[in-house]
This record gives sequence, C-alpha cells and structure tokens, in this order.
Amino acid sequence: MHEMSVIENLVLLLRDVCAKEKAIRVVLVHMTIHPFSCLDEGNLNFMFSCIVGDDPLLKGAKIKVQRNKNLQEPEYIVDNVELELE
Repeated sequence: MHEMSVIENLVLLLRDVCAKEKAIRVVLVHMTIHPFSCLDEGNLNFMFSCIVGDDPLLKGAKIKVQRNKNLQEPEYIVDNVELELE
C-alpha cells in the first residue's frame, strides 16, 4: 500500500517538527498532491489514524489535500503543519 510509506515518512517528519517547535500536538497537515498521483485525502487520513494509534502527539490530527496543477512537481509536498504549542 503506497499510502503506508507516505504516512510513515510523514510521521517521522511530524515528530521532528514537534520536537523542534516544542509542540504538544499536531492539529492539521496541509499537503499538495501531484495531479496524477493515486493518493487521496480519505485514504491518507485512514492510514494516518491506523499508524498513529493513541499517540497523544499525533492522534486526532487531520490531513488536508490539495491537487497541484503543475506536472513538474513531486508526487506530494507537505506545505504546512498546524501545531498546538506548549
């Protein structure tokens, strides 16, 4: 499942960002997806919730997806992460 590897990498990135920013929780992740990618918001959110389980840092966070129109961009880009700070 392609979503699994994307989410596993996203979780590593989010934990790193939270440590650097001293965040207590991830609220929302904004991603841009290549127009021909088979990734979609529903599957990404489902896989994210399965992988993070009860992790208080990530539980309840949502992924918001926007389709890119530029064919030269990578498959996905993490544009922005909304955090709850200490």
